[in-house]
Amino acid sequence: MFFSPLLVLKISGHSMEPTIKNGDRVLVNRLAYLLDSPKIEDIVATKMDKKIFIKRITSVKQERYFIAGDNPNDSFDSRKFGMIGKDRVIGKVISTL
Repeated sequence: MFFSPLLVLKISGHSMEPTIKNGDRVLVNRLAYLLDSPKIEDIVATKMDKKIFIKRITSVKQERYFIAGDNPNDSFDSRKFGMIGKDRVIGKVISTL
């Protein structure tokens, strides 16, 4: 089986607007955090309950990440489920397509 370090995802929802809009495609670098850790302001792909979410890291505490959508009125994020560990981070969003 072939492993691709890049992943293209289509956005479904409004949680990252106005930065990333519903229907946009994003390019995720799955190797971005192999030797580094996610940082505040990074936009990341995370996996929760078999779904992938695109969110921004807004704070870091003891290698746990608070992730939030740029549209706080329409975002399922750490305000609802708490901080996440690095093991849930799939990669860093590096571009919209």
